[in-house]
Amino acid sequence: MFKKLLVAVFLLMPATALAQDDHPKYEVFGSAGYGATYDDEGGTGRGLDLGAGFGVRAIGKLGFEGSVNRISHLRDFAFSGVRFEGTGVFACANALYHFSDSKAQPYVIGGIGLLHHEDRSSGLGPARPPLSASGFAYNFGAGVKVFVSKHVSVRPDFRVFIGDLRQSAGTEPPFSLLRGSVGIGYHW
Repeated sequence: MFKKLLVAVFLLMPATALAQDDHPKYEVFGSAGYGATYDDEGGTGRGLDLGAGFGVRAIGKLGFEGSVNRISHLRDFAFSGVRFEGTGVFACANALYHFSDSKAQPYVIGGIGLLHHEDRSSGLGPARPPLSASGFAYNFGAGVKVFVSKHVSVRPDFRVFIGDLRQSAGTEPPFSLLRGSVGIGYHW
């Protein structure tokens, strides 16, 4: 009798474990925030950051997501006519570790990907067309997903993006972005 009970428990354990996991597995999200950009010589401006992505909760508290973030930055020195201006796009594959399964889920995030940057700076010499370059990028940060319902979360986070532009494009590597944002996620 004991052996039959033990076998029944082992056969039913995976089913009960799956039944208890009522957290949605997939997520699409969008975010808006504000960030500051830097290159090897200092600040190149501040601006609006917009992002979007798709994520999956893979195993327990571990998740993966793909995201794209775009920052338009501007720093204007009116007294000298120098203007740092550009747009950076980071496309990254990220891993997230959630510290909780509750309604408020703090997480850390890190990932790798690509950066494309277009520099439209002016006043640094003769007029020139916009310069663009691409390169490897990585990011890391932390945030929290606050579930306002079973399927909707608000996700404030802070992230650092760093890109290595391989070609000289006005803005010299490393091109970096420090960004704070608030996102909305839909989970299913």
